[in-house]
Amino acid sequence: MASIKETLKNLSESPGVYIMRDAEGTIIYVGKAKILKNRVKSYFQNRDDRDSKTSVLVSNVDSLEYIVTNTEEEALILENTLIKRHKPKYNILLKDDKTYPHIKITVQDEFPRIEVTRRIEKDGAKYFGTFVRMSVVKDSIEVLRRLFPIRTCKKIINPDKKERPCLYYHIGLCSAPCSGYISKEEYAELVKNAVAFLDGKHEDVISMLEAEMKRLSDELKFEKAAVIRDRINSIKDLYKKQSVYSTKMDERDVIALYADDWDYSASVLVVRDGRLIGKRAFVLEGMGAAPPGEAIVSFILQYYEANPEIPKEITLQIEPESKDALVKLLSKKRGSKVNLVVPKRGARTELINMAVQNAKEELELYQQSVLAQQAKSLEAVKKLQGILGLEKMPRRIEAYDVSNTGSTEIVASMVVFRDGRADSQSYRRFKMKVITEQNDYGSMQETLIRRFNRYLSGSEDKAFGELPDLILVDGGAQHVNAAKEVLADLGINVPVWGMAKDDRHRSHRLVNGTTGIELGRDNDILRFVASIQNEAHRYALKYNKNLRKKRMEKSVLDELEGVGPARKKELIKAFGSVSKLKEANVEDIAKVKGIGIKLAEKIKVQLENL
Repeated sequence: MASIKETLKNLSESPGVYIMRDAEGTIIYVGKAKILKNRVKSYFQNRDDRDSKTSVLVSNVDSLEYIVTNTEEEALILENTLIKRHKPKYNILLKDDKTYPHIKITVQDEFPRIEVTRRIEKDGAKYFGTFVRMSVVKDSIEVLRRLFPIRTCKKIINPDKKERPCLYYHIGLCSAPCSGYISKEEYAELVKNAVAFLDGKHEDVISMLEAEMKRLSDELKFEKAAVIRDRINSIKDLYKKQSVYSTKMDERDVIALYADDWDYSASVLVVRDGRLIGKRAFVLEGMGAAPPGEAIVSFILQYYEANPEIPKEITLQIEPESKDALVKLLSKKRGSKVNLVVPKRGARTELINMAVQNAKEELELYQQSVLAQQAKSLEAVKKLQGILGLEKMPRRIEAYDVSNTGSTEIVASMVVFRDGRADSQSYRRFKMKVITEQNDYGSMQETLIRRFNRYLSGSEDKAFGELPDLILVDGGAQHVNAAKEVLADLGINVPVWGMAKDDRHRSHRLVNGTTGIELGRDNDILRFVASIQNEAHRYALKYNKNLRKKRMEKSVLDELEGVGPARKKELIKAFGSVSKLKEANVEDIAKVKGIGIKLAEKIKVQLENL
């Protein structure tokens, strides 16, 4: 690979993406540039003008490469893709953005339902969010269902087959379309109003409801009109509680960043119909080597990738880099023009100041929480060092557990705790290759042989690239002795202890083959060791269950005549599991894409005979 000096000489004046690696070849930073030559050279010039974050980044760069793109817009897309794939240490990263909860309404269905989801799909449904706390989502759905009683169940509704309404109907949280108590047209109106309400179009919803109330009154349907009246009053009460920031019925998000020497935080204020209806705040962990103008672009791309609702206007605290390319991307995603505005005065600047303050408070709360957790975790590690009589503080602890289904799905987990806290990026799992029958000791030995051979061979996988200070295995003295035998053969000197369980399957002592230490006298140590043991067990069991599920679904569905890979995929997508498919009736199976009534009948017969 060319040296940094040679790469700098040959930099293109085109737009593109640059990639920085450390001495181990690991990608530590990805950036994009309108003119690669100007941007990349700036990192290695004017050393006195660098801030602390950039100085630390550059000091760790061992090699440099770049990818030329046709446009700045392509560079933005590629940068975001590479950041999410490689998770570089010094990039701004909205962690786990795909796992934040959203409200989903399945408007593509005949009788749509509302649910909470952490996964956004291109399935025709309407998604609302992102929400930071699950409690906020649940509260929002409860309010929404009291106003517009939409179903939450996944049952397939047949208008010709009336069912008894469930409890939710009786407590006013469902309009029972399955029972025929509401027509398809009336239910569609409920859904339409619910979607508008979640979009923040409260005035539109009130107007539609008032028109509906008048129509019902004219038809002398006074009870139904009274229900609509109560909904209108409830919406107006909620509406009064929201702060008014514009009389122009503006639709905008207000985004601001706040940074210290190491981390960024971001705050998003949501304004709909001129009213502030919500706030979301995020901590962007890591060094954050990017300057603010670049950082805000990175945040916006990741935030709106997870959040499908893009407003007409996004008000920003600072001018973003690549503004024109960013506008094109957001407008394309929204389906209409998106304006990026950096205000200098007026009501918008007041909202920016509020967003900055919220971002600052979020970062301060996070730091207080992290510092408290780190102190508590390190205290537990120090106590563990004292109890076990270890020469070195066990800053990296590896724990192993074995899980199997008899002589099938024999797997093991390796979980890592660094400075007393779970390091999930270093978790690894193993499927036995040599051990083919249930043998916990043999499985543990195979796992450790494979793990430490990877270390000895100089694996590029960072999880295997360093030795632990302490190894914990799930089990007693025999498990410990089996592990020690492997380490001795490989010439590796790491202390090994077993996490033994009592009759209630809880961790209660540590053993090393010659002695045992009771943990019940110190609750901090007991909780700490139990958390490691539970995590190792959870990770191994999860892998075992996934393999078992795949085996069962593969063996059953592959035996169905007339069901190829595409239909198999649609069946699993519709029913979730083979057991639910077996419970389904012919009509339900026939509704699955690509099946039809004749094949459904054939599938049902085959399932009953398996």
